[in-house]
Amino acid sequence: MTVIMTVKNQITIPKKITDALGLDKGSMFRVEISKNVIELIPLETKEKEFTEEEYVKLEALAMKEKGKEKRVTKKFISDLKKGRG
Repeated sequence: MTVIMTVKNQITIPKKITDALGLDKGSMFRVEISKNVIELIPLETKEKEFTEEEYVKLEALAMKEKGKEKRVTKKFISDLKKGRG
């Protein structure tokens, strides 16, 4: 996906991405630079309030996944970025 920077150094994040990540006007990002890569990391600025039903589902999911935790290493993160995670 290609975007173009304006004369004011602005870029537009495509709607497909903003919808997928639930981003709205005023969303904040942490910007990281590594070699020739710019990475935008969305920051959660409002607290999510869960319903009792959502808590039950989250607890069930946590119990289902218990014991399947993966150690987060540089290799693990690299594999995730390459779509192999």
